[in-house]
Amino acid sequence: MRIVVLGATGRLGSSLVTALEERGHEVVRASRSVGVDARTEAGLDPAFAGADVVVDALNVNARGANAAVDFFTTTSQHVVTAARQAGVGHVVVVSIWNAAHPDAVVYGYYAGKAAQERVYQESGLPVTIVRSTQWFELAEVLLTAARLGPIAVAPHMVSRPLAADAAARAVAAVCEGAPQPDGVVLAGPDRLDLFDLARRLAGGRPRLVALNPPGMRAFAHGVLLPPDDVVGIGPTVDEWLAARD
Repeated sequence: MRIVVLGATGRLGSSLVTALEERGHEVVRASRSVGVDARTEAGLDPAFAGADVVVDALNVNARGANAAVDFFTTTSQHVVTAARQAGVGHVVVVSIWNAAHPDAVVYGYYAGKAAQERVYQESGLPVTIVRSTQWFELAEVLLTAARLGPIAVAPHMVSRPLAADAAARAVAAVCEGAPQPDGVVLAGPDRLDLFDLARRLAGGRPRLVALNPPGMRAFAHGVLLPPDDVVGIGPTVDEWLAARD
């Protein structure tokens, strides 16, 4: 299969490219570094030509709702237009579990992901939205996102996180199947507060202080937890930590 990966240089995208190539697929790495920019539409048409599957694994470093909604709405609309013109048979969208929940969408980035999902759901294209819980790697980001000298501030985020590489392999499997209008949910094997994982990673340096601002308070109380019947994908957090050593 010829599979286009938008966001191919990102954390999920780069692992997805590896997983797809290991499965024998022809992968088109679509990113701004090679002249493909979904925000401006540059390079989309030639990148999508002859594609069987397009994966939207785009990301943006934006916490504010306006910036996130603008980015994800614009890029997804452009992807939809180009995919329709190219006759792409399956569009796979990487999103976040419960991003559109009323208690989660208050957080700006999640508002952007919710807007992205709406564009694809209303597109009429054969789409599968893969809604993943948070990745273990997010705990590393929490250590640097809000740091002042020896102190870092991070929110409690109760979820069933999984490794980014495991999520990428699951997305690769979705690419090989038929579109699933109801979407797919990915989650790790165990319930975990990412704040606690970040604290383990820090080892006391920096000192981690918990703070959930109004837009993220629900994250501490289970809004990020997937349904109980979602089968967890390994490794466990202890296995993931051991592999890092």
